[in-house]
Amino acid sequence: MSSTYRDLITAIPPSLNLSNVADGPPCETCAICARLNPDRSKAKRLAIQTEYELSDTFPDFPVLKASARAGCALCRLLRKTIRSSWAVAMRSMEQEGLGVLSTKDGVWDDLFDKPWDRKVRIFHAQFHISKRSLQQDDSRLSEYIQKLNIRFGPTNLPTEADGWPYKRPIYQELEFKVIDSADASEIQNSDDGFCTRRPPDDHALSERNIALMKNWMSTCSNHHAQCQLGTPAKWLPTRLLQISKSGTIKVRLVETRNLYNMHPERPVQFIALSHMWGDVSISPPLRTLRSNYDNMQQGIRMQELPRNFIDTVLVCRELGLEYVWIDSLCIIQDSPEDWKREAVTMHLVYKYAQATIVAAAAKSSRDGFLVRNIRMTPAAKVTYVSEADSQPDGSMILYPTSEESELDFEYEDTPWNTRGWTFQERYLSTRLIYFCKNMLHFECRTCKHSEDGESATSKGGLWPRTELPTETWFNLWSDMIIKYTRRKLTYGDDKLIAVQSIVNEMKEKVPGPYIDFAGVWQTNIHRDLLWRPWAGIPTYPDKYRAPTWSWASLDCGVAFCSPTSSPNRRYGDPLEVTRINRGTPPELVVTGHTRRITSIVEMDYDDLFDMAEIGEYRFNIFTDELSSGDENTEPRIFAHGTLDQFNHNNVLVKGADFMYLHVCDYRNPTGLILKKHAPEAHGEEASANVWVRVGTARVFKDLGKQPIISEGFEGREKREVIII
Repeated sequence: MSSTYRDLITAIPPSLNLSNVADGPPCETCAICARLNPDRSKAKRLAIQTEYELSDTFPDFPVLKASARAGCALCRLLRKTIRSSWAVAMRSMEQEGLGVLSTKDGVWDDLFDKPWDRKVRIFHAQFHISKRSLQQDDSRLSEYIQKLNIRFGPTNLPTEADGWPYKRPIYQELEFKVIDSADASEIQNSDDGFCTRRPPDDHALSERNIALMKNWMSTCSNHHAQCQLGTPAKWLPTRLLQISKSGTIKVRLVETRNLYNMHPERPVQFIALSHMWGDVSISPPLRTLRSNYDNMQQGIRMQELPRNFIDTVLVCRELGLEYVWIDSLCIIQDSPEDWKREAVTMHLVYKYAQATIVAAAAKSSRDGFLVRNIRMTPAAKVTYVSEADSQPDGSMILYPTSEESELDFEYEDTPWNTRGWTFQERYLSTRLIYFCKNMLHFECRTCKHSEDGESATSKGGLWPRTELPTETWFNLWSDMIIKYTRRKLTYGDDKLIAVQSIVNEMKEKVPGPYIDFAGVWQTNIHRDLLWRPWAGIPTYPDKYRAPTWSWASLDCGVAFCSPTSSPNRRYGDPLEVTRINRGTPPELVVTGHTRRITSIVEMDYDDLFDMAEIGEYRFNIFTDELSSGDENTEPRIFAHGTLDQFNHNNVLVKGADFMYLHVCDYRNPTGLILKKHAPEAHGEEASANVWVRVGTARVFKDLGKQPIISEGFEGREKREVIII
């Protein structure tokens, strides 16, 4: 075996790992591990419960150790995985029905101080069955063994006499990916290996993986009705990178206006890259600038490209695609005019790309995404028998589950999927190939596939291309904004710009104008006004970004109002938009029912306990302005509210004027909490009717019909209100 000095900084792999067990012979198991038998005749509700159980001693696990030395590869894998996962795995030790063991809440302090005999029980070994589509026929499903779950935890627990009254078991759960030979051979005669069950390859660009990616793309392009563009894919971005077809790899920037004539027979196909730039203040990626534009057209040396770009070029070359779009190279980065012009068509780049390559394994443009470390994943290949004393009738490969081996967990839970700009790149792409740490994944509007042969039907993960009712489109819009506001943006000023591509797709589907400076649709104004902070600590940006009634005005995740279960309940007429003024600041002028707020008081803990259904609406909203007209009326609670800022003292200042503005009856919440604008604080002229939003409120007790007080707005006049 050859070696280099790189081995000095490389971890020593386990003797049995994913790299060497796949093509090697299977090992026999010990008598206890022989009980780990994926006998499908015993399956119930897509699970196979085994009779495996073993007792051992923490922390050396001598029983497993002795069995491993005697040749049981499965005992070796179990011991290594238990020891490496103890108290640090994704699934921590927990007590059934009580939760995860922790020192933070004090619940477990009495248990932690009691002596333990170190006896460990390994039990509840269960195989799980999943379903996948076979080859190109997505309607034909096949069952396969997906994973094995095993629990381990203390054999004995303190008793009630010892001062510990909880009798339910404490355990941690391990999860192993399973590649059953029966599943791998099921479609072994397939020419393309479309869904062959197998471990991941040593190399991301292995022959099998290249063939697999080509098949994923061609199957989607030729057979998936939901993924079709509807029109010939002739659109091209302003610029692309051209990759030489053969010989030494050469890359240059080209203007696509000349490509239409060069390829008249068929549309030009290109790949788009979605990746994270990383910290541009430390090492920005190679960029096209006005000063180097001509040189980029002459050619770009491979050694000048950051690792992500080199890997993308290699992928395109292997897939036989000549053109690729990379944001920092195909947009002139120091030209505001070019950036603005190209940003408007960004949604078309990912829409018309043959596929979007996602560098999910890379945290910056310098990292690259093709290098794998399969050798560091411990694994075992063992035989199994269906009946005692019979000959082995199958084998299986097992290895610990990690993020990259989940069908979609890794790219869902990566830093790449938390960035604001990658939001549109994912949801608007026609199809995506994710390069994760040790696995390839594919996603389109029809299905999801993984290199290891797992597959699933897509469930609305990408932006749809079918005809839908207007209400459904607005539901999708709300869902997208909820997901988007949980993401991070390097520059806060991009918050409304980075969602513009979704807007451009929506404009073709829904009526009415889009209010671009606020990120709301006028025909969906009731729902778009009734958002509330939901994730993170809400903060206002250092400089003005959007009006207070816009979800974009705050930096935090937001949630939108939910429809009521009583759509016919009545409290007042819905708010109407009178006009929208694009001034400084912009104004939303509406006509609606209002009610003076005399005080906003946070509930105490007893109130919150007694009124659990209130949830996040933890402020009592008082008014003395009721329909009785009695000016001496004692202030009463008429609504429950939530404030946009956690620092309530900044909002609830003494002497401030507050008002409730009713938006509609059929949503929850039902209206806005407004505060009189203080123009002197902003150097503006005073106006008696200018307000800012500070929260939301509901006038009904819950999602039903019962109002907090009976005096609604029926028959009362509306007033004009200006919100900035």
